[in-house]
Formats: sequence, C-alpha cells, structure tokens
Amino acid sequence: MLEHLREQFSFTRGNVLILMSMWMITDFAFLLPDSYYSLYVEALGASSFILGGVVAASGFAIAFLQLAGGYCADRYGRKNLVVTMNVARGLAFLVFAFAANWYFILLGEVLVGLTTINQPAVMAIFADSVPPEKRGLGYSLSMIAGVTSVFSPLAAGFLYLSFRLIWTMRIIYMIVSACWLISGFLLLRLKETLKPQTSATSVRQAIKQYPEAVKECVNVWRLVPRSMLNLFLVFTPTFFVVRMCIPFYTLYVTQVLHVDPFQWALLLVLESVVLYLVMLPAGKFVDVIGRKKPLLLSSVFFAAAIIMLITRSMLRLYIFAALSAVGNALVFTAYPALQADLTPQEYRGRVMGFSNFTDSFLGAAAVLLGGFLYGSVGPNTPFALQLTILIIAIPLTYLFVEEAKTRKSD
Repeated sequence: MLEHLREQFSFTRGNVLILMSMWMITDFAFLLPDSYYSLYVEALGASSFILGGVVAASGFAIAFLQLAGGYCADRYGRKNLVVTMNVARGLAFLVFAFAANWYFILLGEVLVGLTTINQPAVMAIFADSVPPEKRGLGYSLSMIAGVTSVFSPLAAGFLYLSFRLIWTMRIIYMIVSACWLISGFLLLRLKETLKPQTSATSVRQAIKQYPEAVKECVNVWRLVPRSMLNLFLVFTPTFFVVRMCIPFYTLYVTQVLHVDPFQWALLLVLESVVLYLVMLPAGKFVDVIGRKKPLLLSSVFFAAAIIMLITRSMLRLYIFAALSAVGNALVFTAYPALQADLTPQEYRGRVMGFSNFTDSFLGAAAVLLGGFLYGSVGPNTPFALQLTILIIAIPLTYLFVEEAKTRKSD
C-alpha cells in the first residue's frame, strides 16, 4: 500500500513540490484581505460605484498583461519571469498597507495586475513538470495546496476583533506582502523547463515587442490542434457566466432568500470541506477515465447546483454547496489537464496567456454585466442566464471537445 502511494505521488518533487509550497503560502495570502476588502476601500473614501470600478480596473490590467506574459514565457523562459514578478507583487502589496485614500488602492490594484504577467509562465512550468499520465492528479494537488486559505477568514476575523478595520487591513497587507516575498525567494530553486529562444530583454524592448506578443498569442491557435480551439470556445462562455454570478451569491442568499449570514458562512465551509475531500479522487478520476467525461459532469453538477439555489430551500442550499464543490473539483482538474495534453510545450505559454487574457478581460466585463442584471433586471436573472449557458455547454462538450490522441509531454 505504502509503495503504491509512493509510486502514485512520485512526481511531487522538484518544480512540482516548489510550486505547491508557493501556493500554500500565496493562497493563504490571497484570501486574507477578502473578508474586509470592500469595507476598507469604502473607509478610504470610495463609493460602491468606485469600488466596482477599482475591481474592474484590476481585471482589465491583468487581462492585457497575459498576452505579453505568454509570449515572454515561450521566448525568454519561465523561471526568471516567475521569480521576478512574485517578488514585485510582494512589494506592490505595500501600497495597500499604507494607503491614505482609495486612489492608492486603485494604484495598488493596477501594480498587482501588472505583476500577473507571470501567470502563463507559472502555468506552463507546472504543466511542463507533471508527467502527462499524472496531470489530473497533479492539478488536483495544486488545488489542495490552497487548503491553507480555509484559515484566512479566521485570521482576518481575529485581527479585526483586536485592531478594528483600518489597522486590521494594514497589518493584513503587510502579512500578504511578506508571504509573496517569501514565495519569490522560494521559487529561486525552480529549474527552467524551456530553453529560451533569446536572452532577456529590457523594459523598453518589452514594450516595443507588445504588438508582436499579441500577434503571436493570436496566431498560436493556427499551430495547436483544432480540438484545443474547440475546448477554449466551449468553456469560455461557461467561465464567463460563472464569474458573472460570483459577487452576487452572498447578496442573493442573504437578501433574497433571507438566510442568516452565519448560516451562509456554514454553507461556504461545507463547500470548502467537500472540495478538498473530493479533489484527489477527482484528479485520479481524470487520469483514469480521461478528461472529457469529467468536463461533461462538471457542467451537469453546476447546472444542478443552480437549480438547488433558485428553488429556495435551506436543505437544497446545502446540496447547492456540495454540488458546486464537486463541479469545481472536476473542472479545475480536467480542463487544465486537457489543455496541457493538447498543447505542445513550446506553445503553452502563448496558449495559456491568451486563455488568461480572455478569462480576465471577460471576467471584469462579467462582473459589470452581473451587477446590471442583478440590480436593474432582477436578482434571479444572472443565475438564470448561468443555468442556460451551463445546459447548452453539455451537448457542446459532448459534440466538439475531444480527448488528446497523444498527451503532449515536455
């Protein structure tokens, strides 16, 4: 038994172990400010409209750097970009810690958005480092590494009880900064997985090369299998409507369904527990049965979850939380595994950069659309649209998404 487990997880060393260690630190840091972020920005003088604009500005900043990030990851290599931007992000979070008004928060969001240029490189180096036959398990472990984020709201809550809002958030952002700086130095031990096409470039040259980066990230779709494009086209609308609804679950459950906020917190805890319990089995399922069936099932679980949500029953809300967790476990292991299967190593940075660009850009637009639909049309509207798109995604996945004939390795 022990020997079998050792064989199953033999790939969790080197780059994989280093990246998982990084995520344990940064996922905790990522969610630490979330509990009181909106209150902090409002306390610094922002209206709710400005708050939405700040969040959207961050999304758009992230979006436009992903194309350059994918281009740089394939042209200059992965490691240097990953390390440098993690350290830069740690420094950028200090702007939040010492913010005098909401303008500093806007500046901080843009600076943090700029540092996400390394996201395609992070995704590419992880895909390069996991054996093709273990990718489902690998991506499930990458999610499980984020289990430390379960403790983030508790840590924030205890700080709030001790220091109140403003000082709590200043302390939190100093902790966040320290976590990202530590992760940056940890990543120095990464091993490069792709021989750079050329030596490092200057900032001025990088800016001049941005149009070329955009062109390369668009043209790369001519070089990858058609099935990769089909996967992208089928699931992009799904990710759009999911992001559209995320900010409004709390409002809907507490204000429309009149669920006590503490009960809503219990639902979120249940969702987290179920997610981490099923993550490893989901990853193994993806490796054994293939990627397509889990993707199909993820849309089924998400659609069933939305039905449970809008039928207004406390019991069904607990079912909603469990179904959402299972859907997340399946899609967040099967989708990146199939994406890596279908993409040759030398194109992964650009494919992931373009995917991140559309995800971030459309995600920012989705939040704006969701707010309009929720406030101006009706609270049920965003969730009804999400359910419709999820139902449509099921036959589209069956018809157009294909398993890789051979899984691309490094």
